[in-house]
Amino acid sequence: MKYSFIILLSVLFFTACKEDYVAEETEETTSKINIPAVRVADISLTTEPIPIIASGMVGAKSEIKLAFKTGGVINQIYVRETQRVKKGQLLASLRTTEIDAQVKKAQQGIAKATRDLARIKKMYADSVATLENVEDLTTVLDLAKSDLEIAQFNQAYSKIIAPVSGKVLRKFAENNELIGPGVPVFQIISNGGKGYNLKIGVADKDVTRIKLGDKAKLTFDAFPNTEFIANVSEIAEAADPRTGVFPIELSITPQKGISLRNGFIGKVALFPSQQSPYYKIPMNALVEGYKNKANIYTLNKDKAKKISVQPAYIGNDFFTVSANDLNGITQVITDGAAYLKNEMEVKVVK
Repeated sequence: MKYSFIILLSVLFFTACKEDYVAEETEETTSKINIPAVRVADISLTTEPIPIIASGMVGAKSEIKLAFKTGGVINQIYVRETQRVKKGQLLASLRTTEIDAQVKKAQQGIAKATRDLARIKKMYADSVATLENVEDLTTVLDLAKSDLEIAQFNQAYSKIIAPVSGKVLRKFAENNELIGPGVPVFQIISNGGKGYNLKIGVADKDVTRIKLGDKAKLTFDAFPNTEFIANVSEIAEAADPRTGVFPIELSITPQKGISLRNGFIGKVALFPSQQSPYYKIPMNALVEGYKNKANIYTLNKDKAKKISVQPAYIGNDFFTVSANDLNGITQVITDGAAYLKNEMEVKVVK
Protein backbone atom coordinates (compact mmCIF):
# COMPACT_ATOMS: atom_id res chain seq x y z
CA MET A 1 0.00 0.00 0.00
CA LYS A 2 2.85 2.34 0.86
CA TYR A 3 4.57 1.76 -2.50
CA SER A 4 1.31 2.28 -4.43
CA PHE A 5 0.87 5.76 -2.86
CA ILE A 6 4.43 6.76 -3.78
CA ILE A 7 3.89 5.67 -7.39
CA LEU A 8 0.64 7.68 -7.58
CA LEU A 9 2.35 10.86 -6.31
CA SER A 10 5.12 10.43 -8.88
CA VAL A 11 2.61 10.10 -11.72
CA LEU A 12 0.74 13.23 -10.61
CA PHE A 13 3.99 15.24 -10.32
CA PHE A 14 5.20 14.36 -13.82
CA THR A 15 1.73 15.04 -15.27
CA ALA A 16 1.64 18.52 -13.73
CA CYS A 17 5.10 19.33 -15.08
CA LYS A 18 4.05 18.23 -18.55
CA GLU A 19 0.93 20.42 -18.49
CA ASP A 20 2.99 23.50 -17.49
CA TYR A 21 5.38 22.91 -20.37
CA VAL A 22 2.61 22.53 -22.92
CA ALA A 23 0.88 25.68 -21.72
CA GLU A 24 4.13 27.66 -21.95
CA GLU A 25 4.85 26.32 -25.44
CA THR A 26 1.33 27.18 -26.68
CA GLU A 27 1.58 30.79 -25.44
CA GLU A 28 4.89 31.33 -27.28
CA THR A 29 3.52 29.81 -30.49
CA THR A 30 0.35 31.91 -30.32
CA SER A 31 2.43 35.07 -29.91
CA LYS A 32 4.26 34.34 -33.15
CA ILE A 33 1.05 33.53 -35.00
CA ASN A 34 -0.56 36.88 -33.98
CA ILE A 35 2.07 38.97 -35.80
CA PRO A 36 0.04 40.55 -38.65
CA ALA A 37 1.01 39.72 -42.20
CA VAL A 38 1.16 42.66 -44.62
CA ARG A 39 2.05 43.38 -48.21
CA VAL A 40 4.13 46.32 -49.36
CA ALA A 41 4.39 48.34 -52.56
CA ASP A 42 7.54 49.95 -53.91
CA ILE A 43 7.36 53.70 -54.52
CA SER A 44 9.78 56.16 -56.08
CA LEU A 45 9.91 59.77 -57.21
CA THR A 46 8.44 60.47 -60.65
CA THR A 47 7.58 63.44 -62.85
CA GLU A 48 5.11 61.55 -65.03
CA PRO A 49 2.35 64.03 -66.02
CA ILE A 50 -0.81 63.72 -63.95
CA PRO A 51 -3.75 64.23 -66.31
CA ILE A 52 -6.29 66.97 -65.67
CA ILE A 53 -9.71 65.44 -66.32
CA ALA A 54 -12.42 67.72 -67.72
CA SER A 55 -15.13 67.94 -70.36
CA GLY A 56 -16.11 70.60 -72.86
CA MET A 57 -18.06 71.45 -75.99
CA VAL A 58 -16.76 71.44 -79.55
CA GLY A 59 -16.92 74.65 -81.59
CA ALA A 60 -15.57 75.76 -84.96
CA LYS A 61 -12.43 77.89 -84.89
CA SER A 62 -13.93 80.49 -87.25
CA GLU A 63 -17.29 81.06 -85.58
CA ILE A 64 -18.71 84.59 -85.96
CA LYS A 65 -21.65 86.07 -84.08
CA LEU A 66 -23.58 88.76 -85.97
CA ALA A 67 -25.84 91.42 -84.44
CA PHE A 68 -27.51 94.76 -85.20
CA LYS A 69 -25.65 97.85 -83.98
CA THR A 70 -28.89 99.50 -82.91
CA GLY A 71 -31.93 98.01 -81.29
CA GLY A 72 -35.36 97.79 -82.85
CA VAL A 73 -38.02 95.54 -84.31
CA ILE A 74 -36.80 92.90 -86.76
CA ASN A 75 -38.39 93.48 -90.14
CA GLN A 76 -37.25 90.33 -91.92
CA ILE A 77 -34.86 87.38 -91.46
CA TYR A 78 -33.85 86.04 -94.87
CA VAL A 79 -31.95 82.84 -93.97
CA ARG A 80 -32.50 79.73 -91.88
CA GLU A 81 -30.22 77.55 -89.77
CA THR A 82 -27.80 75.25 -91.67
CA GLN A 83 -28.22 77.42 -94.80
CA ARG A 84 -25.06 78.33 -96.70
CA VAL A 85 -24.53 82.04 -97.36
CA LYS A 86 -22.19 84.14 -99.51
CA LYS A 87 -20.11 87.11 -98.50
CA GLY A 88 -22.15 90.32 -98.87
CA GLN A 89 -25.51 88.53 -98.72
CA LEU A 90 -28.32 90.27 -96.79
CA LEU A 91 -29.24 88.13 -93.77
CA ALA A 92 -31.66 90.30 -91.79
CA SER A 93 -33.01 93.85 -91.50
CA LEU A 94 -34.72 96.09 -88.94
CA ARG A 95 -37.73 98.32 -89.41
CA THR A 96 -36.03 101.63 -90.15
CA THR A 97 -38.89 104.08 -89.51
CA GLU A 98 -37.15 105.61 -86.51
CA ILE A 99 -33.66 105.57 -88.06
CA ASP A 100 -34.91 107.07 -91.35
CA ALA A 101 -36.55 109.88 -89.39
CA GLN A 102 -33.27 110.58 -87.62
CA VAL A 103 -31.47 110.79 -90.98
CA LYS A 104 -34.11 113.14 -92.37
CA LYS A 105 -33.96 115.30 -89.25
CA ALA A 106 -30.17 115.56 -89.50
CA GLN A 107 -30.40 116.50 -93.19
CA GLN A 108 -32.90 119.26 -92.43
CA GLY A 109 -30.69 120.48 -89.64
CA ILE A 110 -27.79 120.83 -92.08
CA ALA A 111 -29.98 122.72 -94.55
CA LYS A 112 -31.14 125.17 -91.89
CA ALA A 113 -27.65 125.69 -90.49
CA THR A 114 -26.34 126.32 -94.03
CA ARG A 115 -29.00 129.00 -94.67
CA ASP A 116 -28.42 130.66 -91.32
CA LEU A 117 -24.68 130.73 -91.85
CA ALA A 118 -25.02 132.27 -95.32
CA ARG A 119 -27.33 135.00 -93.98
CA ILE A 120 -25.10 135.84 -91.04
CA LYS A 121 -22.05 136.07 -93.29
CA LYS A 122 -23.84 138.72 -95.41
CA MET A 123 -24.77 140.57 -92.25
CA TYR A 124 -21.16 140.34 -91.07
CA ALA A 125 -20.00 141.77 -94.40
CA ASP A 126 -22.36 144.74 -93.81
CA SER A 127 -21.02 145.08 -90.26
CA VAL A 128 -24.43 144.17 -88.84
CA ALA A 129 -23.30 140.87 -87.26
CA THR A 130 -20.14 140.05 -85.35
CA LEU A 131 -17.44 137.51 -86.06
CA GLU A 132 -18.64 135.58 -83.01
CA ASN A 133 -22.05 135.15 -84.65
CA VAL A 134 -20.41 133.68 -87.74
CA GLU A 135 -18.29 131.28 -85.69
CA ASP A 136 -21.28 130.13 -83.64
CA LEU A 137 -23.32 129.27 -86.73
CA THR A 138 -20.31 127.54 -88.29
CA THR A 139 -20.16 125.31 -85.20
CA VAL A 140 -23.90 124.60 -85.48
CA LEU A 141 -23.43 123.50 -89.09
CA ASP A 142 -20.54 121.20 -88.15
CA LEU A 143 -22.65 119.59 -85.38
CA ALA A 144 -25.53 119.05 -87.81
CA LYS A 145 -23.17 117.28 -90.22
CA SER A 146 -21.93 115.03 -87.40
CA ASP A 147 -25.53 114.14 -86.49
CA LEU A 148 -26.14 113.16 -90.10
CA GLU A 149 -23.04 110.91 -90.14
CA ILE A 150 -24.23 109.14 -86.98
CA ALA A 151 -27.76 108.66 -88.31
CA GLN A 152 -26.53 107.37 -91.67
CA PHE A 153 -24.08 104.99 -89.94
CA ASN A 154 -26.90 103.56 -87.80
CA GLN A 155 -29.06 103.33 -90.89
CA ALA A 156 -26.39 101.28 -92.67
CA TYR A 157 -26.10 98.91 -89.69
CA SER A 158 -29.83 98.33 -89.46
CA LYS A 159 -29.07 95.41 -91.76
CA ILE A 160 -26.93 92.34 -91.17
CA ILE A 161 -24.67 91.52 -94.11
CA ALA A 162 -22.64 88.29 -94.24
CA PRO A 163 -18.98 89.27 -93.71
CA VAL A 164 -17.74 85.92 -95.06
CA SER A 165 -19.04 82.99 -97.04
CA GLY A 166 -20.06 80.09 -94.83
CA LYS A 167 -22.97 78.37 -93.09
CA VAL A 168 -25.51 79.56 -90.52
CA LEU A 169 -25.03 77.48 -87.38
CA ARG A 170 -27.66 79.14 -85.19
CA LYS A 171 -30.44 81.70 -85.51
CA PHE A 172 -31.31 83.37 -82.22
CA ALA A 173 -34.23 85.64 -83.26
CA GLU A 174 -37.41 85.70 -85.35
CA ASN A 175 -39.37 88.18 -87.47
CA ASN A 176 -41.17 91.01 -85.60
CA GLU A 177 -39.08 90.39 -82.48
CA LEU A 178 -37.83 93.40 -80.51
CA ILE A 179 -34.09 93.07 -80.10
CA GLY A 180 -31.49 95.14 -78.31
CA PRO A 181 -28.25 96.54 -79.77
CA GLY A 182 -25.42 94.02 -79.92
CA VAL A 183 -27.64 91.00 -79.15
CA PRO A 184 -26.54 88.10 -81.42
CA VAL A 185 -28.97 87.21 -84.20
CA PHE A 186 -26.82 84.67 -86.09
CA GLN A 187 -23.83 82.45 -85.48
CA ILE A 188 -22.05 81.46 -88.68
CA ILE A 189 -18.96 79.45 -89.56
CA SER A 190 -16.62 80.55 -92.32
CA ASN A 191 -15.87 78.28 -95.27
CA GLY A 192 -12.23 79.20 -94.81
CA GLY A 193 -12.18 77.96 -91.22
CA LYS A 194 -9.86 75.07 -90.49
CA GLY A 195 -10.70 72.53 -87.82
CA TYR A 196 -12.46 72.69 -84.48
CA ASN A 197 -11.58 73.58 -80.93
CA LEU A 198 -12.89 72.51 -77.56
CA LYS A 199 -13.16 74.71 -74.49
CA ILE A 200 -12.84 73.46 -70.92
CA GLY A 201 -12.56 75.07 -67.49
CA VAL A 202 -9.84 74.22 -64.95
CA ALA A 203 -9.25 75.16 -61.32
CA ASP A 204 -6.61 77.65 -60.22
CA LYS A 205 -4.36 74.90 -58.83
CA ASP A 206 -4.28 73.28 -62.29
CA VAL A 207 -4.01 76.32 -64.58
CA THR A 208 -0.54 77.11 -63.21
CA ARG A 209 0.73 73.76 -64.58
CA ILE A 210 -0.61 74.25 -68.11
CA LYS A 211 1.43 75.73 -70.95
CA LEU A 212 0.62 76.52 -74.57
CA GLY A 213 1.12 73.43 -76.70
CA ASP A 214 0.47 70.91 -73.91
CA LYS A 215 -1.03 67.67 -75.23
CA ALA A 216 -4.52 66.37 -74.51
CA LYS A 217 -6.46 63.24 -75.43
CA LEU A 218 -10.16 63.52 -76.30
CA THR A 219 -12.98 61.01 -76.63
CA PHE A 220 -16.55 61.51 -77.83
CA ASP A 221 -19.64 59.39 -77.33
CA ALA A 222 -20.30 59.72 -81.06
CA PHE A 223 -16.96 57.98 -81.78
CA PRO A 224 -16.39 55.66 -78.79
CA ASN A 225 -13.52 53.75 -80.39
CA THR A 226 -11.57 56.77 -81.61
CA GLU A 227 -9.11 58.86 -79.61
CA PHE A 228 -8.50 62.44 -80.75
CA ILE A 229 -5.34 64.44 -80.08
CA ALA A 230 -5.47 68.14 -79.17
CA ASN A 231 -3.10 70.86 -78.00
CA VAL A 232 -3.59 73.85 -75.73
CA SER A 233 -4.01 76.91 -77.96
CA GLU A 234 -5.31 79.53 -75.49
CA ILE A 235 -5.08 80.03 -71.72
CA ALA A 236 -7.26 82.65 -70.05
CA GLU A 237 -5.55 85.24 -67.87
CA ALA A 238 -8.59 85.58 -65.60
CA ALA A 239 -11.21 83.22 -64.21
CA ASP A 240 -14.77 83.23 -65.48
CA PRO A 241 -16.69 85.25 -62.85
CA ARG A 242 -19.74 83.01 -63.21
CA THR A 243 -17.99 79.68 -62.66
CA GLY A 244 -14.69 80.58 -60.97
CA VAL A 245 -12.66 78.39 -63.35
CA PHE A 246 -10.11 79.38 -65.99
CA PRO A 247 -11.17 78.81 -69.63
CA ILE A 248 -8.72 76.73 -71.68
CA GLU A 249 -9.05 76.28 -75.45
CA LEU A 250 -7.82 73.09 -77.12
CA SER A 251 -7.12 72.88 -80.85
CA ILE A 252 -8.24 69.46 -82.15
CA THR A 253 -6.10 67.64 -84.72
CA PRO A 254 -8.40 66.51 -87.60
CA GLN A 255 -9.00 62.79 -88.10
CA LYS A 256 -9.27 61.59 -91.68
CA GLY A 257 -12.77 60.46 -92.53
CA ILE A 258 -14.28 61.74 -89.25
CA SER A 259 -16.24 64.99 -89.09
CA LEU A 260 -16.90 66.69 -85.78
CA ARG A 261 -19.89 68.96 -85.25
CA ASN A 262 -20.57 71.98 -83.12
CA GLY A 263 -21.99 70.98 -79.77
CA PHE A 264 -20.31 67.58 -79.42
CA ILE A 265 -19.32 66.98 -75.79
CA GLY A 266 -15.76 65.73 -75.39
CA LYS A 267 -14.10 64.05 -72.41
CA VAL A 268 -10.60 65.45 -71.94
CA ALA A 269 -7.41 64.15 -70.33
CA LEU A 270 -4.95 67.07 -70.41
CA PHE A 271 -1.28 66.31 -69.69
CA PRO A 272 0.62 69.34 -68.35
CA SER A 273 4.25 69.55 -69.46
CA GLN A 274 5.36 70.97 -66.11
CA GLN A 275 5.17 68.53 -63.20
CA SER A 276 7.01 68.68 -59.87
CA PRO A 277 8.47 65.38 -58.55
CA TYR A 278 5.99 63.33 -56.53
CA TYR A 279 5.32 59.88 -55.06
CA LYS A 280 2.42 57.82 -56.44
CA ILE A 281 0.80 55.94 -53.54
CA PRO A 282 -1.71 53.06 -54.01
CA MET A 283 -5.11 53.96 -52.57
CA ASN A 284 -5.22 50.84 -50.34
CA ALA A 285 -2.22 52.22 -48.42
CA LEU A 286 -4.44 54.98 -47.05
CA VAL A 287 -5.65 54.09 -43.54
CA GLU A 288 -7.37 57.29 -42.40
CA GLY A 289 -7.62 60.95 -43.24
CA TYR A 290 -8.71 64.23 -41.69
CA LYS A 291 -8.97 67.69 -43.21
CA ASN A 292 -6.13 67.83 -45.77
CA LYS A 293 -4.01 65.12 -44.13
CA ALA A 294 -3.86 61.34 -44.52
CA ASN A 295 -2.03 58.53 -42.69
CA ILE A 296 -0.04 55.69 -44.25
CA TYR A 297 2.35 53.04 -42.89
CA THR A 298 5.91 52.38 -43.97
CA LEU A 299 8.40 49.76 -42.78
CA ASN A 300 11.04 50.46 -40.14
CA LYS A 301 12.94 47.18 -40.07
CA ASP A 302 10.23 44.71 -38.95
CA LYS A 303 7.83 47.29 -37.50
CA ALA A 304 5.09 49.47 -39.00
CA LYS A 305 5.67 53.21 -38.82
CA LYS A 306 2.77 55.63 -39.20
CA ILE A 307 3.41 58.74 -41.30
CA SER A 308 1.10 61.71 -41.87
CA VAL A 309 1.10 63.06 -45.45
CA GLN A 310 -0.82 65.62 -47.49
CA PRO A 311 -2.30 64.25 -50.75
CA ALA A 312 -1.74 66.59 -53.69
CA TYR A 313 -3.86 64.78 -56.26
CA ILE A 314 -6.42 61.97 -55.86
CA GLY A 315 -7.02 59.58 -58.75
CA ASN A 316 -9.24 56.51 -59.10
CA ASP A 317 -6.85 54.04 -57.42
CA PHE A 318 -3.97 56.21 -56.25
CA PHE A 319 -3.05 59.53 -54.72
CA THR A 320 0.11 61.59 -54.95
CA VAL A 321 2.36 63.03 -52.27
CA SER A 322 5.05 65.67 -52.72
CA ALA A 323 8.70 64.70 -52.52
CA ASN A 324 9.16 66.50 -49.18
CA ASP A 325 6.54 64.38 -47.38
CA LEU A 326 8.24 61.02 -48.04
CA ASN A 327 11.87 61.91 -48.48
CA GLY A 328 13.92 58.71 -48.86
CA ILE A 329 11.06 56.23 -48.31
CA THR A 330 10.88 53.43 -50.89
CA GLN A 331 8.04 51.20 -49.60
CA VAL A 332 4.56 51.61 -48.15
CA ILE A 333 2.30 49.00 -46.57
CA THR A 334 -0.82 48.25 -48.61
CA ASP A 335 -2.74 45.04 -47.73
CA GLY A 336 -3.23 44.81 -43.97
CA ALA A 337 -2.50 48.49 -43.32
CA ALA A 338 -5.98 49.13 -41.94
CA TYR A 339 -5.36 46.80 -38.95
CA LEU A 340 -2.00 48.20 -37.83
CA LYS A 341 -0.86 50.44 -35.04
CA ASN A 342 2.27 52.52 -34.86
CA GLU A 343 5.41 50.52 -33.98
CA MET A 344 3.52 47.22 -34.30
CA GLU A 345 5.66 44.26 -35.36
CA VAL A 346 4.69 42.93 -38.81
CA LYS A 347 5.80 40.27 -41.24
CA VAL A 348 5.89 40.94 -44.98
CA VAL A 349 4.45 38.36 -47.35
CA LYS A 350 4.46 38.32 -51.12
